[in-house]
Formats: sequence, C-alpha cells, structure tokens
Amino acid sequence: MSSIYFDNQLPISEPGSVRCVAWSKGEETPLLAIAEGSCVRIFREEGEELEDYKQQGRVACTALCWHPVSKVLCAGWEDGSITFTGPQSGGAREDREVHRDAQILCICFNPQGSRCITTDMNGVVGVWKTDHKGMLSQMCHYRKNGSHDKVIFRTMTANGEPSLENPPFFFGGELGVIYLADDFGLCSERNKIGSPLMMLEYYHQKDMVVVITKSAILVQFTLDAEGKVVNESKQKLECGPNPEKFQGVWAGQGLLASSSQESIVRMWNLHDDESYIMSLHSVDDKTTLAGDKVTSLDFNPRKRVLACGTRGGRVVQWRCSTLHGTPKSEANWQVLPVVSATDCAIDRVTWGPGESLLHIKTERNNIILSEAQLNTTVCPPYLAVQTAPTQVLLYHLERASRTVISPGFRVRGLSIGGNFVMVWNQKQITVHEMEGHGLGVSVHSSFKRETAPIVAAVLIVQGMDKQIAIATGAKIEFTNLQGFVHRSIQFSQDVEGCPLCLDVNGHFLVASTTMNVIRVWNVSKTKEVLKGNPRKFVSNSTDKSLGEIRSLRVNSDGTKISLMVDQRLAPGGLHSGNSTLRVPDSRVFVYDTEADCFLNYNVGRSRVPMAHSWDCTDNRLLACEVVPQALCYSGTDELAPSVPASPQPSPTSGKALRKGLAAAAAEEEPVHCVMTLFVASFERDGSDRILLQDSIPCADPGVGGAARMPVALVVPHIYFARQLGDLASTQGQNPETVSAEQEGALKEGTGAMITKTVLRDFVGLEHVDEHTKKALLDFSYHLACGDTDQAYKSVKGVQSTGIWESMSKMCVKTGRLDVAQQCLGQMGHARAAGALRACCEPEADAKLAVVAVQLDMIEDAELLLKKCKRWDLLNQLYQACGEWDKALEIAQTKDRVHLKPTHFAYAQHLEAVEDVQQALAHFEHSGTYRTESPRLLCSLGLTDDLAAYVEASEDPQLHRWYAQYLESKADLEGAAREYRKAADWLSLCRVACFNKELEQAQKICEETQDHAACYHLARHLEAEGRIKEAIHFFQMAGRVSHALRLAQEHQFDGDLMSLALSSDPASMAQSAKYYEQRGQPAKAVVLYQKAGCQKRALELCFSARLFDALRKISDDLSADSDPEVLAKCAEFFMQHNQHEKAVHLLSMSNQYDKAVDLCMEHDVQITEDMAERMTPEKNCMDAIARAEILQRMAKLCKKQGSFQLACKKFTQAGDKLKAMKSLLQSGDTEKIIFFAGTARQPDIYVLAGNYLQSLDWHNEPEIMKSIIQFYSKAKAHDKLAAFYDACAQVEIDEYRDYEKAGGALRESLKYLAKAVGTNAESDQRVQNLQQRIGLVESFAGIRKLAKSDPAEMVSVCEKMAEMPDIETAVRIGDIFAQLVEHYAETQNFPEAHRAVETMRRKNIVLTPYVDQALLETIYSAVGQQAPVQEGAPAPGAVVRGGGGG
Repeated sequence: MSSIYFDNQLPISEPGSVRCVAWSKGEETPLLAIAEGSCVRIFREEGEELEDYKQQGRVACTALCWHPVSKVLCAGWEDGSITFTGPQSGGAREDREVHRDAQILCICFNPQGSRCITTDMNGVVGVWKTDHKGMLSQMCHYRKNGSHDKVIFRTMTANGEPSLENPPFFFGGELGVIYLADDFGLCSERNKIGSPLMMLEYYHQKDMVVVITKSAILVQFTLDAEGKVVNESKQKLECGPNPEKFQGVWAGQGLLASSSQESIVRMWNLHDDESYIMSLHSVDDKTTLAGDKVTSLDFNPRKRVLACGTRGGRVVQWRCSTLHGTPKSEANWQVLPVVSATDCAIDRVTWGPGESLLHIKTERNNIILSEAQLNTTVCPPYLAVQTAPTQVLLYHLERASRTVISPGFRVRGLSIGGNFVMVWNQKQITVHEMEGHGLGVSVHSSFKRETAPIVAAVLIVQGMDKQIAIATGAKIEFTNLQGFVHRSIQFSQDVEGCPLCLDVNGHFLVASTTMNVIRVWNVSKTKEVLKGNPRKFVSNSTDKSLGEIRSLRVNSDGTKISLMVDQRLAPGGLHSGNSTLRVPDSRVFVYDTEADCFLNYNVGRSRVPMAHSWDCTDNRLLACEVVPQALCYSGTDELAPSVPASPQPSPTSGKALRKGLAAAAAEEEPVHCVMTLFVASFERDGSDRILLQDSIPCADPGVGGAARMPVALVVPHIYFARQLGDLASTQGQNPETVSAEQEGALKEGTGAMITKTVLRDFVGLEHVDEHTKKALLDFSYHLACGDTDQAYKSVKGVQSTGIWESMSKMCVKTGRLDVAQQCLGQMGHARAAGALRACCEPEADAKLAVVAVQLDMIEDAELLLKKCKRWDLLNQLYQACGEWDKALEIAQTKDRVHLKPTHFAYAQHLEAVEDVQQALAHFEHSGTYRTESPRLLCSLGLTDDLAAYVEASEDPQLHRWYAQYLESKADLEGAAREYRKAADWLSLCRVACFNKELEQAQKICEETQDHAACYHLARHLEAEGRIKEAIHFFQMAGRVSHALRLAQEHQFDGDLMSLALSSDPASMAQSAKYYEQRGQPAKAVVLYQKAGCQKRALELCFSARLFDALRKISDDLSADSDPEVLAKCAEFFMQHNQHEKAVHLLSMSNQYDKAVDLCMEHDVQITEDMAERMTPEKNCMDAIARAEILQRMAKLCKKQGSFQLACKKFTQAGDKLKAMKSLLQSGDTEKIIFFAGTARQPDIYVLAGNYLQSLDWHNEPEIMKSIIQFYSKAKAHDKLAAFYDACAQVEIDEYRDYEKAGGALRESLKYLAKAVGTNAESDQRVQNLQQRIGLVESFAGIRKLAKSDPAEMVSVCEKMAEMPDIETAVRIGDIFAQLVEHYAETQNFPEAHRAVETMRRKNIVLTPYVDQALLETIYSAVGQQAPVQEGAPAPGAVVRGGGGG
C-alpha cells in the first residue's frame, strides 16, 4: 500500500507576513500556531482554524512556543508583552513589565514545563514559573549587554546525573557571550566566543554545549563541577558558498545536520569527530533534483526522518536505518520518496507531533502535509483503488472496465458491498451505486457526522440488508445507508479502549481498539453476534504485549485475522513507553479465533509488511505487500510452542525451492514484492503455521520495471495499480510497448491503470473451471504443507495432460520433487522420468533441474542449479545449450576446477565447426595444446602451419614434440635445432653421439652441465675405452659411484681419493676398504671417518698408531657417539698424560667417578664447562651416588680456589651450608646476599649476617638492612642485640649522636630480652644494658638543658664526670666537651680553661673533642699559651654538635 501526502492549505491572507510557527507537543489533537503579522492563529491538522483562541495584538508577534505537556501557547510580542492562551489554559494571561518596550526574541520551556525563559532585544532574560494551565509568575530576571536569542537547558549535571526538574539554562546572542543561569537569581558568564551565535545546542549525553557562530566556527565545551570551562575545542566548518544562510538541527544522538543553500546536507558526528554528506543528486536515478538546493531542514526524532525543503518546492526525506548509536555514514540513511509540495522555494519545514505532520512555509502559502496510506478494497467483481486524495478508481474485474469517483472530499477509507461502494473521511460518508454493464456510478446517499469524528467505517451487505458500521468514540454504530443509527456496540474505554480499525469479509466483522483488543462478530443475522471473547494482542504464554495494531483483515469464514503491527521502541532498540519511536514490525501476525492463539511470519531482513488481504473465497490464502525498509523491528517474542516464528520446511522431501524462497526473503537484497502465504492447519499435531507460497515482485517487467501497487488478491490473479505518471513516462520512452488499456487509462484520466499477474500455480491455467481452480488451490496448499498424499489426491481426478504438465512445472517451481515424479507419470513423459531415475546427484535441486530441462524450463533449471550452487552442472547445462560464453564465465568465476575441461570442450566444438584458430586458442587455454594443437594441424595436413605454430610458440615441450617429429622424419639437423630450442640437452647430446660428433657432445655437456647429457656421454666414452674422460663426465653427471667403479677397476688411486670424498658414505666406506687393502691406512682412516665409521677408523688408528688422526677424531666426538669409542679414546689419552682430554671424554661417556678421580689425582683445573659436563643428569643415576660425585667435585673446586663453582656444586648436591661457606670465601657480597635470600635456612642467614658485619656496614645502608633482615629471619636475637649494640657504639664513637645511640640500645635491649627469654628482668646483661641506656639518654637530654637550665646542665655533667663506670656508656671526653662548649658560649673562659685542664689531668686526648681554634680562644682569654693537640680533629668533632654524620 503506497502512502500519499494530503496538502492542507492554510487560509493565510499574507503568507509573507508569517514570522514564526510552532507545533503543539502532544500527539493527541495536534495544533499549529502561526504568527501572521499582529495576529496569532491556531489550526488543526486539516487546516481548520480554532477561532476561539485567535489573538489580535497591537504590534507584531515575534516568538511562539507551546507548553511541553499541555495545549497552552506562549506568545512574545514586539512591545515586550508575554501572553498565555490556548485550549487548555485557564484563561488569557499577559505580562508587560519584564520586557517593557523591547521585542521578544526567544521563548523556551524546560522539559517538564515548570519554567519558561523569555529574552528580548535589550538583553533582558526573564525566568517564569508556569504550570499546565498557563498560570505564570515571575521568579527573577537578568539584564546583560547585547540581545540574546538562543536559550538551551542544561539537563545533565557535571557528575552525569540527569537534571530534568528546574535545570539551569544557557543563553547567548549577538555578542558571542554564553551565560549560565538558574531560577534563583544566579547568573554568570561561562564562555566568550567572540562572534555572534547562529546556533546554540546542548549535547545531553555528554553534558556538552555546542555552538556555531556566524563565522562558521564550531565550538564545543563542557563545565566541570566548579563551573569552569573544560574540554573546549574549536574547528572551522565547511559551509559552502553561503555561510550566512546556515541552518542546523540535531539529527540523532551527537549528530548535527546542516546546510547552507547547497545541494548537499552536511552531517557532523560530534561523538566520533567525523563528518559525511548526503547529496540531493543521489536521491533518484531520474536526476529530477539536478540543480536544486536545500533551503531548510528539520528532524523528527520519533520517526527518525530528516526532512529537507528545497528551492524547487520539493521535500526530500532520509530515514535513519539504525536504532543503536549514531549513524556513522550516509549508508545508514534510507532515501524516502520525494514529495513535490509546491512550485516555489520552501523557506522552512517543521515536523509536527507524531510522525505524519509536516508544516511547509513559503513566500506564497503555508501548507500542512499529512501523510496517509492509499486505500483499496475488493468484492468481486468490483475493485476500488484510491489514486489521489479526492479520487477513487472503480474497476470491474471480469469486464476490465473502469470509472472514476470524485466524492469532493479527501478520502480516508473505502468499502465495497454488493453493487455499492462507500467512501468516507472523518466527517462524511458517501455511498455510490454501480448500475448497468457499463459500470455507471451514481450517488446513492451521503451524510455527514459533525458531532464525533469517524475513525473507521465499513459497508455490510447481506442480501437485501445493507448497513454501515461506523467506529466513533468508544462505540461502533450501525446505520442504514442514509446514516440513521439503528443500534450500537459500546466499548469500555478503560478496559478495551476505543475502536480504531474495522474490516468486513462475507458474514464477519472484526474490530481492534486503541488498547489492542480484537473483537469479531457474525453479521449474517438480523443482529450481530459476538464470536468468542474479546482478545488482547498479547503473547500466548507471557501475556506480554506483541505490539500496536495498525491494520487488520478477516478471512472469509472468520477463523483467521491477519494483523499489521508497530512497535514502540526507545532509540537503543528497547521497548518503551508512548513517547518513543514507532517502528513497523517485520512480522505478519495471524490470530486463530478457534485455537485462540497468535501466529507470526517474518517477511525478512530490512523488510516490513505494508498491506494485506485475504482471498475472497479461500480462507487459507493471504497476500501481503512487503516493502524494503532499513528501520524495522524483527524481534522474536515468545509465542505458543506450536507456532514457529519463521517459515518451517516441509516434513517430507521436495522442500528445496520453497525453502529457497524463504532463504531469499531473508538474505537477498530487499525488493518491493507481494508474498502469498498459506495459514495451514496440521492435523497430525494440531498446530497452525504460516507458510510461504510465492513471492511476486511489484516491479512491472513489461514496462521497464515501473513501480506498481498491489491492490487485491482474487485467485488466480493478483491485481496491481500503477500511477498515471508512470504510464506517461513509459509511453514517452517506448510508445510501441504501451498497450491499448494503458492508452485508455491515459485518455480517460483515471489517474492509474489496473494490471494483473497470474499466480505461479495457475500459469497456463487461468481459464479453468471453478472445480479445477479449487483442486489446483488445494494442490498448492497441500504442497506448501508438505502433505504429498493429499496434494496428489486433490488433483487425482483431473484428466487433462496439459494440466498435469502445468502441475509438473509448478512442482519444479515449488520444489516438490516427489510430486513431480507422479505428475510425469500421469503425463506419460518417459524420457523425463528416465532421466530423473538416472540422476544420482545428492541435491534435490539438482534433480529438479533435470526435470526442468526435460520440461524445457531452462531458466528454472538454471535458477535451481544456482540455488544449490552446483556450478559444475550449470556449466554442463550451458554447454549443452550451446551458451559457451556463459559456460566459460561460470567456469572462470564459480567452477574453476572445470575451467580447463570447459575450454577443451569448447575447442572440440570449434574443431567440429572448423574454426581452427579459435580451436587452437582454447586448446591453449585448456593446457592440452602440446598434443591437441599438433594433432589438429597434422590431421588437417597443415604441416606449414604446424611449423609456423611451433616456431611462434615458446613452450619447450611443444618444441620437443616437434623435434621428435622431425627426428622421426630423419631430419636430424632440424631435430637438433628444435632440441636446442626446447633445452633438451640429453636428446641434443644423443644426436651428436649418433653422428660421432664427440667434441660437439663434450662441448654441449661442458656448457650446459646437464646431468643426463653428461651421463649419456660418459657411457658412450666408457664403451669406446676412453676411461679418464668417462670418469670426468660420470663425475659431472653426479654418478660418482660409476666413476669410483672405473677408478678402482683401472687403479687410478690419485683420482680415487678426490672422487671418494665427494661421494656418499657407502661409496666412501668402499673406497676406504680399497685403500686399507692397498696398505694406505692414513687415507682409509680419513674416508672411514667421513663415512661415519668411527669405530673402524679408531681401530685402524690404534693398530697403525696414527696419533694425529686419533686426535682429530676425538675432537669430532660428541655425547651421541658410541660409548665404547669414547672409552677407548679416553684410555688412550690417559696413557699419554693428556688428562684434560681424557676427562672430557670420560664425562661424555658418563664415567663421572673416573673423571673426578682423574682430576683429583692429577690436579686437573676444573673449569665451569668441565664441571657442567661432569655433573650427572638428575634421572640418570641414583641420587645418593650423584650427590657424592657432586660433593667430591665441589671440594676439589674449593681446594682449587673456585669458590663460586664449589658453591654451585654443593648446592646441587643439596648441602647449602657448605655451599654458603664456600661462597663466603669468594667475598662476592652480592651473590652472598642473593644466595642467603634463596636458601631460607637459619644457619645460612646467620653466616651471611656475620659476614656482612665484617664489611663497612655503617656506611652502606643496604648492607645494614640486609644484616638486620638475615638475623631477623634466623631469629638470632642475641646476634641482633649485639649488632644494635655495635650500631649504638658507632653512633657514639663516629658521630657523637647519643639520641640515635639510645634508640639503637633500646632495639638491642628488645632483642636481648627475646634471646634471654622469660627471666630477662633478672639477667645481668639486661640490667647492665638498661643502665647504659639510662646514662646515654641522660646525657642526650643535657643539650636541651643548656638553653633552659644551664646551671642544672653543669651540675649534671659534673656528677656524671665523677661516676666511676661512666665510660661503659658515655665517653667522659664528651662530658667535658659539653662543659667547654657551654662556658665558651657564655664567655666564662676561666671555667672553660679549668675544664680543659681537668681533661688534661685525666689524660683525655683533646683532639677528638675540642677544636683547636676554640682552645686558642680560651687560653688567649686567660693569658696562657694553648697546648698543642695531637693529630687532626676528628670528623664531626665540633663542640657545638651532638648530632653527627
């Protein structure tokens, strides 16, 4: 069913004065507001004006915006006033204060409609609180420089949370400054672009502001949590020659569509930072849009369609074909038919609410385009087709006569009953009566329904009873033909919804509601009778909704109802609520009223069913119009277990072509077609299924593939309607192909013509009687069901041979091989039956192709072989038909394995027709030209042509064949010439030898080095007794054995050695034996060794005492050599005191004990390589014996000073302690630390710690850390305590840092207590250490007393100096140095002098404690000579410092 746009012209007196338009937001009762000068008018979708809400202002209206959730219109005026009015407002409201005397530029509501933003020319931005009734109150306003005409709401927070309730908003304008404000009076500048704004948009998913300026700069930025601009980017846009005419709109998530009076639309993918274009030139093939330019554009997010108005008055549309993510390229957009809307340039296109309304503004008019489907109806013998908004074509099926009905109003629906045809729209119904044989039509009755709009209507004629069923509101009314209501059926709006669709077929009426409830009535009685219970359109098992019904049809007996369905989907492809995308479902649903279940059939990928109808007499046959559409829903909701969701193959044989049709429907390129379906009932399992019967393309092959619309299924035909425009174009292009019927349609101005196509199963049987027609229909039905027996029974009584032949052809088309066999038998076609029995191919399609060939259905056979991909059989078919070009093409592209046989067969064909040149060419392609081409030329006696053919060829084999041919003719000179061209040196040498030209033969062999030629010449020379030359050419031929044979036979010992060395091992061994017999052992040993006979070579060395040769042999020995040979060599080297060599050989022979003993006995220095060779493998001997060998080796290495090697062997022997002791002797600190860390034994930790203490650990922090770590791991608390004690002493002696020393002593005390155990408190060592800690900490605290209590400090120092055991903890020199420092700082030099003298009396060396300069100062102050100190001052020995280091 095609769609058509109704153009509703709006009664605008001055279209040029229209400044702004706005569509209401809700789908229900869409309204369009238009500002015409100083008047605001509101129109319905049909173009009717709502006079009650017309506003007449004093000045021009400059801005319009509808409330997002109610029918309330906000208008802004040139004098700054704001008005609220509309059908759902509580009354007209107006405000003039906020924008006093300033033109309103922009009005914008937030998503929930609770806030309204208004801006004006003076830079004032007003914020209003609003509700769904139009109540408003001012909340705040802002005044900024410049005018602001762009406002967007920030509906996402910085942390990614949606903010739909009172979100903040951005605004900007001519100064290029963008502000962020809210309704609490907070407003701040966020970005300064520097150029006037042409577009300000908000990318919700990324919380990003998108700006396009008049200088064609695209700016993107986001705000962080503090409101600062981040992630800002700028790029120059390519806007064509007219950037000032730029228009842009969102066309999907992160996708911006723009145009600037060009023939292309530019798409900017902000998500991926990519762009692409969509061109008007690629819309159609007729170049009707050549030179046209895009002047305006708008995107419908519900329909996912981008509409573009052009300069030529056309509307071009692209539908987004993906539900997931952002369209990546122009391939994701499907072109829709172009709509010619007007004859002047379109200034603006604006989508209305929903999916079918589009407003077009031009300088001459304002138009509302409303998309609707063309209507068809059939009731044999009459057919009615809507061809235009106000025109209906009435057609008589039997007489092929036609007439046009023009009811005078836009038609919304058609219905035929008896001799009456009814047309209707929302307000009016007209009934026409057909009279006479000339298809005369007169108006029978007409009436209007002004009170409630007509949603659907059907005409019901049962004999003499005629009535009309009208769906209006929540009821169906039954009226007579004059419109008088007899009775009505009421619906519950809350439970069932309001009736939406009606259909009648025979005695049955069906209705569906807005809540997708289906009801069926039998209307054959005086009063309609409800059949079954109302049924919701939900899944049989889950009660989940299966979609929204958009159309339904009932079959002739009321048992099946077909449904066309839409799905409500979110942009991601998931089911959602009403405010989402409405997508057609690619499935046809059928409701079985008797089984109370829903069946479905998927029409294929990227296809949707658009219209459907049942056959008027057969209740099983359903026709469905299918159109290509990329955006469709193909989900598989769960249905009843007995209902397959896709076509099921036949349970018996012969399913090939029908299954192939189903596969084609899913895989091939989508095309506009009609699918005929059988709704089949299977008695075996009690289930119902929908089966594909045939698929008929809608393109008319008779007129160059012109588009046509299927309108009716009346067996045995499907009727199509083709538009008059297509007829006219066809007639202009090819007048001789236009039929008389087409010419009549053009002359009568019927708008379209009706054509018909015979159903596949009735080809050649269009005029059979009703009984045969029914039998054929049953035959086709049972074939589709896979019931061969019933199919045969249904036509068993038919006696016509022509009918059986037609059924045989039908079986080929439907893929029923089994039935085809029976039909061939009924026909008596013995040849076809025999060919079928002889066919052994595994594929059923291949066997069907055999039948098709026998029935002269060559094209069908070709299709069948293509479908089963039997390219070899297709190749044979083309060859049998003489279509050699096709055969070669198939062989080249699909059947490569038979490419050469195909060329060969074609060459034979050409040979038969005496096309010699082409035959030669194809013999070459087949690869048989080396034999076939000469055979062909010789058989025809064309010897000269043969010579020329060979001469022109560069193929060696062909030249060899010709040379043999010439040689057979005794033309040896010519043969030699051809042999040379073929590079057949053997034959050339053979000819030379035959001619006794031995020098020429030798020259050939020397130049070519051809082995075969050299061998032939050598045999010839041997026969002539020229042995030396024969040996040479045998060697050149690679036949060294023959050369050795001759050299031995003739005792050429000088040549024999060189020949033997270049021969194989067997020949070498034979030659070595020869030399051994000749008493030349040295040469024999060399050859035996080269031949791999080492044992024999060694025996010969030992017997002949060839020591040099023996050493060379031993160098080549390896672990893979014979152990006996290795042992003998080792013994030989031990006898001759070559111990290292012997050790090496003993190790290779696995005599590890003997090798170690030899090293120990003769003190052989063990290297790492030797040690590795003497180390037995783990699994080659007993572990204890292996450990003993390794221990002995390790001790020997340790004795030789190879400590690391000894460590390695001790480790391999499992004695890690000895390994550690050996490693300690090496002094390799890094390896000692590593080994201790991996050994994980307390004794080894202690050894490592002891060793590290011997190093300069107080200057190496890593060593100190390792010492502590090792002692801790070994739990050697006494060692750790002693180490910390040593650390404390170092701090005192080296750095005089008593604080650190105290800390170290406390650590020592902690570990000493652990070492002592539970009686730590009474242990003398612990007590002594505690006493030391007390003294050290006391002295460390003296320095702090020097500033706070100097007298106390002096007293404490003097007391400590008198303690007898003070030296165990504190150096007495440090005590006196502290006193000297204090006295010097306080200028008490006499006391300082006394302290120094006391140190001298106690024999304390002054150098480590008192600086020489300080001594001189003190002694100079008391008038004495400073004593001379011994040695240089110690590091850190400054009297001021107690902290060292």
